[in-house]
Amino acid sequence: MKGDLGYIVGVLDEAYERLKGSYLESSVLGPARIYSAKNKVDREFWVLFCALVDFQVPVMGVLKPMLMGLVEFMEKKRLRFIELVHDDGLARRVLGRFSWVSGGGARNTGFKHRFVKLDDVVSLFRVFRRIIEEKEYSRPKKRFNTFKLFRDFRRIIEEKGSLGSFVKEVYEDSLSKEEPVEGVVFGLVELLSGYGGGPPLVPVKCTSALKRLNLFMRWMVRPYPDLSLWNFIDKRHLLVSLDDGLRRVLSRAFSVNVGLSWRGVIDATRFLRELNPDDPVKYDYLLSRVSIMGYCAKELEKSRCHLCPLVNVCEASRFKPEPHHVPLRGKEREIFEKFLSVYGEEFDSVTTEYPLEGYRADAVLHRRNCETWIVEVEEKLNYNAIGQVVTYRYFFFKTRGVKAKPVIVCLRSDKRLREACEVEQGVEVVEVGG
Repeated sequence: MKGDLGYIVGVLDEAYERLKGSYLESSVLGPARIYSAKNKVDREFWVLFCALVDFQVPVMGVLKPMLMGLVEFMEKKRLRFIELVHDDGLARRVLGRFSWVSGGGARNTGFKHRFVKLDDVVSLFRVFRRIIEEKEYSRPKKRFNTFKLFRDFRRIIEEKGSLGSFVKEVYEDSLSKEEPVEGVVFGLVELLSGYGGGPPLVPVKCTSALKRLNLFMRWMVRPYPDLSLWNFIDKRHLLVSLDDGLRRVLSRAFSVNVGLSWRGVIDATRFLRELNPDDPVKYDYLLSRVSIMGYCAKELEKSRCHLCPLVNVCEASRFKPEPHHVPLRGKEREIFEKFLSVYGEEFDSVTTEYPLEGYRADAVLHRRNCETWIVEVEEKLNYNAIGQVVTYRYFFFKTRGVKAKPVIVCLRSDKRLREACEVEQGVEVVEVGG
């Protein structure tokens, strides 16, 4: 791995704190969270539904706005999600007529998914209903050697079908196992085994990565931005929600190569436990975001490493600073002097052409409040400037052991690029105009 373990954890923690709120905008967790039903059963099954449909569909363009539209429709009609679960006819009417606007601005009507049809959703709701009503829910015939399922589903699923009561008892029974949450996830697979709709809405093989059920568990257990509804589970035991995108990021950034299988889930989780033993999946959504946002593309040459929050710790980062960049001459010097004329009183030390690992940062400034800035000066904000300053941030920490704030001083900037670099990289952009 690039850099020492402490630095890697520091980079991930800083990016997590900066991005955890933004994650709700690029994840199905957004609509899962916004539906705040007071009834525990209602909310548990809504969150499970959101997790199960979260596959093979663009999240920001389709899935998130569609589910948000469904929540808005239910609230407008004063309907609860659990009412749809109990009434096939109502479910068909609601799922067929609610309106929503895609990420591209197109108006749509009804539930749309690449693989999941309306009949499949109704079939899933019937499974939910059988669980809740505790009627004729027989013990599944198929058993998994790795998990001893309880004999009596009706005894476990109490409190009118609370998933939490089921999960709690299975979890407590599995605490003697090396991976207690493995028993819970496998138990959920069996619990949903009555599904009769088309694949692959409900996972059926416990040898697969079971990404959506691990995602569901993380949502239910971890604190904000997750939901923290099941505080009886120790977050140390949670397992990573592994998919192809996350595998790619782990391989490129940390040289951790795992298969898209249950074995791969365990191996990936154990790597994350090396970084954070108390909360290994804390970085789950941060690492998956890198793929979702397109920063780490399938083809490396198409990746946008400059915007990736992992650029300073990624083994495969394509960005290298320009070794012959000559700072603070001509226009750059004028821009920096204009910056100092406005903000100079805030600093008690200014060093230009600061040497770093064979390169030179345009400036390193020390504020009177003891904050260190590492500065790149450009006429216009651009990808290269972003890559330069975040790389200098890494070099500065490596040589000085100080985490400097990356800042780009420029005359002008594109609003979208500015927002991207401030959110994804924590880079402050200071426009001095003119």
